[in-house]
Amino acid sequence: MIHWAGRIEKELEKVLQHVTGTQQMRLIYNEKKSQFEIKRNNPKDLVERVARDISKLLNSKRKALEKLAREAEQLQKEHVWQDDSSFLTFFPFPRQTAENPLDISSSLELEFMDDPNFKNKVNYSSSAVQIPTDIYKGSPVILNELNWTQALERVFIENRREDSSLRWQVFGSATGVTRYYPATPWRAPNKIDLYDTPLYALLLLCCRSGSVSGLTLKLMKTSVVEMLDTLSDDDYVNVARFNEKADAVVPCFRTLVQANVRNKKIFKEAVMHMQAKGTTDYKSGFTFAFEQLLNESSAPRANCNKMIMMFTDGGEDRAQEIFEKYNWPNKTVRVFTFSVGQHNYDVTPLQWIACANRGYYFEIPSIGAIRINTQEYLDVLGRPMVLAGPRAKQVQWTNVYQDALVRGALQRKNILFDQHLVNM
Repeated sequence: MIHWAGRIEKELEKVLQHVTGTQQMRLIYNEKKSQFEIKRNNPKDLVERVARDISKLLNSKRKALEKLAREAEQLQKEHVWQDDSSFLTFFPFPRQTAENPLDISSSLELEFMDDPNFKNKVNYSSSAVQIPTDIYKGSPVILNELNWTQALERVFIENRREDSSLRWQVFGSATGVTRYYPATPWRAPNKIDLYDTPLYALLLLCCRSGSVSGLTLKLMKTSVVEMLDTLSDDDYVNVARFNEKADAVVPCFRTLVQANVRNKKIFKEAVMHMQAKGTTDYKSGFTFAFEQLLNESSAPRANCNKMIMMFTDGGEDRAQEIFEKYNWPNKTVRVFTFSVGQHNYDVTPLQWIACANRGYYFEIPSIGAIRINTQEYLDVLGRPMVLAGPRAKQVQWTNVYQDALVRGALQRKNILFDQHLVNM
């Protein structure tokens, strides 16, 4: 035993010397020891010095962001709306390919040079704009936004002059326009992006009565999938279906679950297999939804934004007694209603449900209306920022993101900042 223990000891010593590189470090020290000196450090002083350096760095970023926010708000107030597109001159739309059908005559070719700070080709004389491919660049809303945000280039350049450590500066709009500085060729996202927003707790409620069939059912499924894609790992969600009874589309998800990539994929697969049958009973659907959201073991945090998103083809019942029982008078849960498909039903009950519960009513008559209508709830959630005034304009530090300009992240990262502009 003593022999084997000695062998093991020698083997471990050899392995540790190889892994840690102690011998090499000893050789390097002996060779360069004339260049070294030993100093006594006070750990407390060291930590305080690092803390001061980090604080100085973050304060400079905060100062730049607050300046950009003030200037953007003022520029938007002073902007005079124009319906005529003739005022649009040339804007630097970053081209992805020469055959890009969305390139328009107002695009401006820029010269880019390699910059090690960005590990990318950039142009410091201009900012660039990116618009999602499913938004028409010739829309008056887009053209006016491009026009007034052009003046932000001056602020971008001033910020960089005052703080050379600044990297990307970005203004993201609720309409889908992203203006960033310095200009760089756009890189299309190759994966699902993670968003950062205040914590949301959502219950997506799908009507699956017999009247929801064909194109309406397809629209509903696609809308729910699109809504799931607006959520991040910090959000919590569940998806339920109802006719005369209600249940979760994924039986093992008995409470709200984290809206991570894995869970959203499971939800999407379950939703796409959903079938329509039975009759419509709003009471059963809303009862299930409220009990999920108000259950302490289900809700992730008391002060999160709790919402019900109901997708239906229509109905006459207002389910008022359910709201009286679970949501009134405090209205802690906001209810958004979506009328899906083309039909002649009376939409007044759906409008009333949304308005009576601090929500909003949307219509999704076709595939083309899905994206914009499943993201406009962010506009509604941003309205309290207008009423809150300066108290709402606080810098929020996000998680660390890969240094890449990805459309979805930039759009929604900045959307809460932009709400008090677009809703004034």
